[in-house]
Amino acid sequence: MKITTYIACVAIAVFLLVPATSAGKLGSLKRNPEMEQSFKEGRPPAGYRYYATGRDNLPDAIVGLEPGYRQTAKFWREIDAEAGDVKQLSTRMTTNYKRDAPRAYAILSPDGHIIGVYFSSIYFTTVEMGSDNAVKIYKPKPPRAGP
Repeated sequence: MKITTYIACVAIAVFLLVPATSAGKLGSLKRNPEMEQSFKEGRPPAGYRYYATGRDNLPDAIVGLEPGYRQTAKFWREIDAEAGDVKQLSTRMTTNYKRDAPRAYAILSPDGHIIGVYFSSIYFTTVEMGSDNAVKIYKPKPPRAGP
């Protein structure tokens, strides 16, 4: 009986740990007032490759990544920073469900290096780092209200 329980516990532990170790490492977001001011002044931070998610003319979020990194999550489209698309979309971004204004966050790699910028009025997302500088920044979702 004790051996069966032990084997079952080991099997469950292996079942739970294998997916966790095969997943990418998590990055993070850190609010960045300088980046935020740049967006508010209509001059998004330069030197990034930009992506947007949401409606074509009213995005939920805008992400800029260092040139060596690439966004691999679904539901994002690349936007042209040189044509002024980033500036135009960032000025159209509205407040969220709680009437919070958009904010800018530095996107940090697992080791703490800034690899990009996240701009949105929805502050809840996941940053997952993959191999070969692949980055998955998931489409932001507001938290659920209630049970």
